[in-house]
Amino acid sequence: MALKENKYYWRISLKKPEPVADKYYVFDKIIILDKKLIKKIETLRQLIIGYCVVRNKNKTAADAILDEIYDIVTSVDKIQYTEFIAFWKAIDMSHSIFMKFPTQDVRKFVLEGILKKYCERRRKLYDKLGYSDITVQALYDSGASRKKGSAGIKKLINLIQKIFGNPPHVNNFSSLINTRVGYFLPDKGDRKLFRKFCNEFKVEYKFGKDHQGKEPDMVFKADSHFFIIEAKHIKESGGAQDKQIVEIIEFIKYAENANNIHYLSFMDGVYFNNFILIKNNADIKISRQKKAIERYIDRNKNNFFVNTHGLITLLRDISKEVGKK
Repeated sequence: MALKENKYYWRISLKKPEPVADKYYVFDKIIILDKKLIKKIETLRQLIIGYCVVRNKNKTAADAILDEIYDIVTSVDKIQYTEFIAFWKAIDMSHSIFMKFPTQDVRKFVLEGILKKYCERRRKLYDKLGYSDITVQALYDSGASRKKGSAGIKKLINLIQKIFGNPPHVNNFSSLINTRVGYFLPDKGDRKLFRKFCNEFKVEYKFGKDHQGKEPDMVFKADSHFFIIEAKHIKESGGAQDKQIVEIIEFIKYAENANNIHYLSFMDGVYFNNFILIKNNADIKISRQKKAIERYIDRNKNNFFVNTHGLITLLRDISKEVGKK
């Protein structure tokens, strides 16, 4: 496959920054127009007020209200975007953890404890200040980042589909061999196929051995060439983000003996723009990261490090090569 040298796609990436708001990572759904949801939330608020009033006066009535509250918090989609369930995190609990408790009795016991604290710490304050459905929307918006875990892979698949005309997601080795253009997702259920692929093509994949068995996000096939891809959406440095930055840079540190096996690091998100906008040596961390990328692509000619623009350019060039045959 006569692609341009890997430095070309790196330089192309450095010519076009990542957008501040990438459509693949925008989750701005309006939920407060859902009348059924808002009605359930209003019912929940009234039930909680009633529970707080009677909990120390009438155990039977309190237990009956508790049952109604339980039904709502366990069955209504998006009910977690309420001021009541937002409070749970203040006492070291979350809706997702709550729903994983093994039995209804356990969940009701926990819910009763939460309600006790809520009645003591929040109910009168919220009654005084008033309730607003804007709170529901704001809580939903603030949780948008948690919805982005698989958005990067969906973006990668979408870009491939646009350029190659919807190639298949293969799920077995026979299909992989017989498909001219296709892909599979080792980190999303295709681990056995990846193991088979590595064994058959003598791929060592030392990156996984050095990173706690981390599987790549995708293996993309075009003719006889395979691109082992790691994708990261990175907005900032610090904490876990620094670990991800190191991982995606080190991904292209590895190389296989076969010329048809490529490691491809795909970084999108506004953090990539540091490589474009910050001058060399102006920021020691950025400078070191950029130099590491350039060192690895210089050392491993079959590997690539790209942002969105670089990836699209690379995929289009691959498509042209495939189209010639």
